[in-house]
Amino acid sequence: MSISSLFLAIFVLALVNQGCAHGFVHDVQVGGQKYPGWNPSSDPYNESPPKIVRKVGSDGYIDATDADLACHHGGNDGTAAVASSVDAGSKIVFDWVYWPGDHQGPVTTYMTSCNGNCSSFKANDAQWFKIDADGYDPSTKQWAAAKLIADGASWTSTIPAGLAPGQYLVRNEIIALHSSTPQYYPSCSQVEITGSGTGKPSDSDMATLKDIYATATFPNIYNGPITFTMPGPPIVQFDGSTRSVGQTASSTTLRPATSTGSTSKSTTPQTSTPSRSSSAVTASTTHASGPQCHLSRSKRVLRRHLS
Repeated sequence: MSISSLFLAIFVLALVNQGCAHGFVHDVQVGGQKYPGWNPSSDPYNESPPKIVRKVGSDGYIDATDADLACHHGGNDGTAAVASSVDAGSKIVFDWVYWPGDHQGPVTTYMTSCNGNCSSFKANDAQWFKIDADGYDPSTKQWAAAKLIADGASWTSTIPAGLAPGQYLVRNEIIALHSSTPQYYPSCSQVEITGSGTGKPSDSDMATLKDIYATATFPNIYNGPITFTMPGPPIVQFDGSTRSVGQTASSTTLRPATSTGSTSKSTTPQTSTPSRSSSAVTASTTHASGPQCHLSRSKRVLRRHLS
C-alpha cells in the first residue's frame, strides 16, 4: 500500500468512527453559566480543571445490567467541582452532541442527594428521585429524543421548587430503542442547591436504577400502535403543584431556543398523557456503533441512517 493510500484509509476510518458515534453531554447550562462536560475523546489525554459533569467512558451506551448504569463508566466517583449557588426552581440545560436521528426513545432526569460532598459520593447504588420525564406522544407519533434533536440536541429540566439545600447529582438520560435491546446514555452533573426549601423525597419517590429498569418494558418503535409507560417512580413535587407522570405516554410542546445561551420548553399536559416537568446549576467496556452509516449534520446533531 502506498503512503497516500494509507493516509486515505486512515482518514476514511476516522470519518467512520466519528460518524458512527452515539452521544454525550457536551456542556451543562445552569444559573446563567455554562459548564463544559466530560469529553471522552479528549479529556482522558489532556489535563483540565475538574468538571461538574462526571466522567463518561465513551460516547457509547450502557446496558441495564451494567454496574455503571447510574453515570456511565468512570462516573461512579465524584469530581472536585460542583456548580454552586443554584436556586431550587431554576433550570438546567443539557447540551448533547453526536446524537443520531434513528436513536429514538424517552428522556428522563433524576436527582439524588450526595448526603454531603458530591466529590466523595458514589453514584452506582444511590436512590434516585425523578424530576422530569418524557416518553412517547401518540398524537404526534413522536418520541422525546426527537424533541431533543429538534431543540438543537438539548434538554431542559427544572430543579424542583422547595427542594432542601445541599449537594446533589442531576442525572439526564436518553434511552435509545432502535436496537433489539434498550441502550442507556446517562450523564451526571454535580450541583449545590441553595434556598430555604425543606422538601425531601419520600421513600415512595425513590428507587435504585437497577430496580427501576429491572421490570421496565419497552415497545418496538418500528411497529405501531405504540403504548409506553415511563419506568420508575412518579415525578417528585415539593411546591404543592400538581405534576403528572407518564403512565402510558408523555407529551410536551417545545418552543425553539431563542438563543444559544438557553433552551426553552413549555409543558402541555393532556388528559390521558403525562406532562413533562423539569431542572439547574452555578459557576469495563462501552459499546461502539457499527461502521455502516451515512452522515448529515444539523445544529450539532448527528443523524445516522443505517444501510
